[in-house]
Amino acid sequence: MNQTVLFSDANLLDWLEKQTNEQLDEAPFGVVRMTREGVVVAYCKSESHITGIDQGYALGKYYFTQIAPCANNMMIAAKYAQPTLDEELNYILTYVCEPIKVRLRLLKSEQSRYQYFLVNRKHYS
Repeated sequence: MNQTVLFSDANLLDWLEKQTNEQLDEAPFGVVRMTREGVVVAYCKSESHITGIDQGYALGKYYFTQIAPCANNMMIAAKYAQPTLDEELNYILTYVCEPIKVRLRLLKSEQSRYQYFLVNRKHYS
């Protein structure tokens, strides 16, 4: 794993697409890999640590209704209807934990196999 991968890297989507689900566990920020329909296929260790949601529990579930209903809104979930998405924003997660200030990155392209929901606790501004 390349430890220099950065949350705001312009080529992050390409990098994510090349990683196995197991390699995503080593990312320095939370990564949720979803099918184009929003079903979780990888829920990395960092994401599990941030949210308190077990990796095994998240797999196979629809992310925006079964795992993160706090993100099922116009600011987040609705944006995944776009064919291409690369947006960063500050957000407050309220999953099953105390509210947590985070920086989100929403990623997908017309060519990408998956879509991604990325969480960084260290760069909320």
